[in-house]
Order: sequence, then C-alpha cells, then structure tokens
Amino acid sequence: MLDYYYLKLHERFLEMDREEEVEVTLPELTALFQCSGRNVNLVLKRLEALEWIRYTPGRGRGNRSRLKLLIPGETVALETAQDYVRKGDIQQAFAYLEGVPHLQGVKDQFVYWLDTQFGFRPHRKNDRQTDTLRLPYSKRISCLDPAHLYYLVECHIVEQVFDMLVRYREETDTYEGGLAHHWTMSKDEKEWLFYLRKGVYFHHGREMTSEDVKFTLERLKSEELRSPFRWLFADVQEVRCIDRYTVHIRLERANPLFLQHLSYNRASIVPYDAVTEMGERFEQTPIGTGAFKVVQHDANMLVLEAFGRYYDRRAHLDRIEIWYTPELLRKASQLESMCYSMRYEGCSVEGGETPEGWKSIEKTGRDCSFLTFNLELPGPQHSLAFRKAVQHAIDRRLLIPKNEEGDRTYAKWFYEDGQEYSDTDENYDPILARRFLSESGYAGEVLLLNYHNTYGEVCSIQEQLGRIGIRTELVQRHTSCSVEARASEAHLWFHRNIMDEQPELSIIELFLAENSVLRLHLGEELRSGADWLIERLYQESSKGTRRTYLERLRTLVTEQASVIFLFQHTQRTIFHPSLKNVSLGSLGWVRFRDLWFEPAYALSGEEERADLLQT
Repeated sequence: MLDYYYLKLHERFLEMDREEEVEVTLPELTALFQCSGRNVNLVLKRLEALEWIRYTPGRGRGNRSRLKLLIPGETVALETAQDYVRKGDIQQAFAYLEGVPHLQGVKDQFVYWLDTQFGFRPHRKNDRQTDTLRLPYSKRISCLDPAHLYYLVECHIVEQVFDMLVRYREETDTYEGGLAHHWTMSKDEKEWLFYLRKGVYFHHGREMTSEDVKFTLERLKSEELRSPFRWLFADVQEVRCIDRYTVHIRLERANPLFLQHLSYNRASIVPYDAVTEMGERFEQTPIGTGAFKVVQHDANMLVLEAFGRYYDRRAHLDRIEIWYTPELLRKASQLESMCYSMRYEGCSVEGGETPEGWKSIEKTGRDCSFLTFNLELPGPQHSLAFRKAVQHAIDRRLLIPKNEEGDRTYAKWFYEDGQEYSDTDENYDPILARRFLSESGYAGEVLLLNYHNTYGEVCSIQEQLGRIGIRTELVQRHTSCSVEARASEAHLWFHRNIMDEQPELSIIELFLAENSVLRLHLGEELRSGADWLIERLYQESSKGTRRTYLERLRTLVTEQASVIFLFQHTQRTIFHPSLKNVSLGSLGWVRFRDLWFEPAYALSGEEERADLLQT
C-alpha cells in the first residue's frame, strides 16, 4: 500500500526535479491521500523509513513542510509489479501497471523483466534438482476436456495429460498399443476386442479399467454432452465390459478408420468418477493418465507436473508452467517476437535474430491460411461469379510480410507436402476478377471481413478487393470461432488451420465437426455434397481409394470457390543447444515429455565444471 501513496506523490509532483524540495501542507497531503492527518503522518514516516522520501515538517504558524522524492516512481511501480508476479498473481501485475499511466516506459521495462523469467528454470534443494520449463501464452486456455477441444493449444495440452487406447506412429503409418496393449476384430470388422494394460493409473490415484473406456465412448456420442465430435463414434452400437481389462465394441457397420478415431486426442480416455463428480470443473483441471498432471489452472497460469506413476516412460521435465500474459506482452513498443519455449535461462534473442550456436527445426505443409464465405447469410457471396471475383482479385504476394519471404508457399488445399516455393500466383487475374464481378450482380454492398490476429494481411485483402470495386469492413473476433460463426453477420472469414498428424482425419473433421467454421459456412447444398463424399469414403478400405474422395472434396470447394486457399506456412522453432530431444509435434508445439536440458557444467571445461558443481 505504501507504493500507492508514493506514486500519488510522484504523480502530483511529476514535474519536480528529484534534486529539488517542494513545499506542502498537511491539508494538501490529506486531500491527496484521502485519509486523516494522523494517518498521513504514519504514511510519511514509513516512506522515510524506506528511504523513498525526505520529509521536513513545518514548525510553527506559517511554516510549510518540505518534501523531497528520493527514487523514481518507475522503480517503485516496477518492483511492485514484480512482487505480484513472484506471488503468482500475473494478472494483478498487469492491472497494476494499467493504473499508473503517467509512468511512461514502465510497461516496457516490466515486459523486458518478465521476459527473463521464461525458459528453463532449474531449482536445486539439497541433492535434488527440479527442472521447470516456463512459457508465456497471451490468453487463458479455455478448455481441457477432450470432448470439447477447439484450439490447437488445447489439443497439445490434452495430449500431455491424457492417453488414448491406441497410438498412431506417423513415421511408419502404423498403430501401436496405448492404453490397450492388444486388440482383435471380426472378419466383417464390426466386432472389436481391446485388452487394456494393467496398472495404469489416473492422476487421482484410481486404476483405469474397462468401465472408463465404456464411459468415454458413450459420453462422446451422447446427445446430452453435445460434443462436436459425436461423429467419431456415431456408428458405435454397443460398448460392453467383458471384465476389468477387456472391452468389446460393436459397430453398426465396418469402419476402416476406426483405429484412427480411437487414436485421436478427442477420444482420450477420461475417468468416469472424476467427470461425474467435478462437472464443469473438469474442463479446467482435468484428470487423465498422461505423463503430466494438472496441479494448477487459474487466471494466472496453467501448471503441469510430471506424473510419477505414469505407465510409460516418465517425463524428464518435472514441471511446466504456462503463464497467462495479456496483450501487453505483444504491445510493448520495443520488444520483438521471441521463441520463449525454447530459450535457455539467461539467453535472449536480440532484434528477433537467431543467436549464434542455436539450432532450429521446421515443418512445412500442415499450416494453412484460407478464406471462407459465409453461405448461411444472405448477400452477394451466394453468387459463384462473385466468389470467383474475390478469388482472382487477391494477389497473394502482397500478403507476405518481408520477414516471411520464403517461409510460405501458395496453398491449393488444407494439407500438402513437398511443394516448392514459387513467386507466381496463378490465381491472380484482376481483369478476370472484374469480369466475374460484373456478372455477379454485385450492387456495392459493404461486406464484413472477419479475422482474428492477422490485421496486416486482411488490410491488404481489403485494399485489393477495393481496387475492383468490392467494399469491405474489417471485424476482429476475440472468442471461440464456432460460437461467433453461428451468430456472426460477417460474409468473409480469414482462418488459419494446422493439420493433425493424421491429415485424412483432420480434413474429415473440418467438414463434419459441429464446431468447424468451414462446415457452418458451406451452406446446405455444399454440406450435403461433402457429407455424401465422406459417407462414400468410409465405405472404402483402400487408402488410395479414400484419397480419391478427398480429392473430390477438394474439387467441390475449389470449383465452387467456397474456400480460397492462401498459404502453407512454415512452422519453425529455435532452441539452445543444451535442450535435447527436440521434435515438433504435428500441431506445431514441441513434445514436452521427451525434452531435457543438459546441465551447464556438462558443456564446460573441467575447471569450470568443478566450480559449477560446487555452486
């Protein structure tokens, strides 16, 4: 509270040189502090004890008191905000700084300091070391219930906290045991038996059994839960517990993708007792069988700790802290973008450049940006000619920031591998765009263009559409896309989507999931066409034949110009060489379980190593 009174003085005498004294009266300070004269004197004595001020009270009638401020107000505000962070109250730290707008620059100073708190944070007590990886994230992760996932970060965290019955191995395109160590199926592929591992425990201490598997699958397909992923197990006719470790699943029809469905993070096995008892709290602090357990999740941070009874290999990291830092982190005027997740303690990236000696890994072809037309709304976007006018009016080269040249390829579908970079946009044809626009019957209506955090790109799109006569207004979205999509009046939407490690199923999800904006925007006729193609796809056991139906899906949306594909983006992560076992998951995040840091003394010479061991 003393910082509050000091900053009141600092604001009141902002123009005063710190080398000068100022004359004040007790009534002036009483009005400034909004407290009694007795309390004002107590506050002044405490501020003097901290050596923040020097106060000389006036003696006798007509003698005014003299006050001198000894330290910058920025120092007091910064230390107070830092104390909030050390206590774990990050949001209060940011709120506190918002309350001192007269202290210019203190926000940037705080953000720079906060930057040093991220990365690898080892803590040694006696002979035991706790290894913590601390990461920033700009907003709170809203849901960790596998049945209601939407954002990529939610999917990634769920994969750390939960396990599935089977695992997909991308390198070999095969399935291997997860919570089930073996399975069999009947000749007609409608009857499945899964044999569960013994001694697999949930984070709250109970052993996982067949009852949890039955509960999970029935919960996902239930009407009451209203999971957007009900389609995954819509053809499950019955789930029966043969015994504690054996599950029988009967399908209404053969499903060649059934193992894919079971290996999807949406199908993570949940404990029936915890879900029932916790209710909505399960979304925030779920209980799984995974390598990490959730020990804290509030407005300030998400904290995961390694689960000591994990049935597979224990994680090397002991603790992961994801701090929720609001938009101020991005708005600090001097701070460049950082790769916090891969920073070693004490390292920083100056000017956004990769430090010498650091390593990098990257993936291309699974991160796609695109535009959709909302065909659930009335408007000119229902005209195929209008949609083609938009498609041919956009020169994608103008959307690429200078620092991302070479990191993007022109997209033709949601997922592509091995596409070489080209600086020619074959879709761009402004003459053809104007011809289509004249045929569309467009009467100059203003169309709303919805976006999330790609302001520069949508501004360029808005400008280019304006050149051929299409008027647009930009609308930024802040919450779940699926929620806004149902109620939105926006005609065009800018999206960015990252494919899972199973692109076949990821594309199907885009067209079937009830929280997919693509599905919501397709309109009844195109949705029916997509549903029919996917229905036929599920009747084919041949992967090659199923691929032809995915190609027909691509043809459907491209010929109708219902989706305008923009770019495939390169996912890249840089990291300190002391970080080992770094690999990018399909969602663009590093797999936490395999990470470990080589101690600094292991990288040093023998003399330095001895010193480090002593300290």
